[in-house]
Amino acid sequence: MIGESIEELMKKGDPPSFDDVMIVPTYSELKSRTEPDTRSVLAGMQLEVPVISSPMDTVTGSRMAYSMGANGGLGILHRFVTKEDQASMITELISFFGEGGQTKIIPAIGVGSSERLRFRYLNKTFGNKLSAVAIDVANGDSKYMIDMIKWVQDETSGSLPIIAGNVATGQGFMRLAELGVSAVRVGIGGGSICKTRIMTGIGVPTLASVADCYLIREANDAFRGVSIIADGGVRYPADLVKSIAAGADAIMAGRIFAGTLESPGEVISINGSKVKVYRGMASKEVQEDKRGGLRPGTCAEGVSTHIPLKGKAHYILNEFCGGLRSAMTYTNSYTLSDLRSNAKFIRLTTSALDESHAFGTRQ
Repeated sequence: MIGESIEELMKKGDPPSFDDVMIVPTYSELKSRTEPDTRSVLAGMQLEVPVISSPMDTVTGSRMAYSMGANGGLGILHRFVTKEDQASMITELISFFGEGGQTKIIPAIGVGSSERLRFRYLNKTFGNKLSAVAIDVANGDSKYMIDMIKWVQDETSGSLPIIAGNVATGQGFMRLAELGVSAVRVGIGGGSICKTRIMTGIGVPTLASVADCYLIREANDAFRGVSIIADGGVRYPADLVKSIAAGADAIMAGRIFAGTLESPGEVISINGSKVKVYRGMASKEVQEDKRGGLRPGTCAEGVSTHIPLKGKAHYILNEFCGGLRSAMTYTNSYTLSDLRSNAKFIRLTTSALDESHAFGTRQ
């Protein structure tokens, strides 16, 4: 029989990236794409669509967070402003939903003394209106992450769900899960404007990282409630499908939302085309804006670019959800759990990958 489980694939010791594998179709009893249930539980919160917009300053402000939440996904508010300005984003997000409106409010914070002040200010200002907090650092498998998690837990008496990351291995996932976090962001160096891998030689393909974390979670009942977020390298709806099938509960993405109307920043015109700025949070441009330049002995691990204007964010969500629903009909999957159980992966050759794209449109 063609295909193998993600566990069997990983045991071969050749960790896959998104373009290395495809999922095999199987006999299905689903009659329509309306039948699959795409709901997922993330850090105790239910998402209708397992897609999260990244906490980057050119991706998720209050407008994006509102659009994502109103359309079944989730947006995490970026931290690259003052604590007062971040509080203003939260206030604006609350106002968008109106009095009594239900919305998920998750601000990102970093680590260190200034970020402790940030969290303390936000927690004092908004208290139980916060749905969770995302501790957002490049290397989440670190002592400074562990110290920050413990500090937030002490500040909140453990009452506020914590999303932590990023990590690249199952061992990294386990260290954070053992602390009691509610979700872990998984993926290092896979973003479209990230240079970590070419500047440092450090990284693991995001899909392989997700699978490694999932297998650790499956082997330990105490971790079953800790959500996995695939973060980095998602370009197509197929990457969402493969992430879920490999064990993720949701994906996080920046580029696919950066050019939408709701992303922060103004629309500008370059050579007659409407675009928006999209920049990595470790880019030289961000370091110059936020810190007056790169610190001695460091290097930029991100870049800045322009993204064509795409329209509204919910169009992207609908497209990704449509691809997910279609994949679920091909694999006889009524739920995302079914998809993880039913998915069988095959390795692709270069020619197989080539024929997977719409090659008939090439000139």
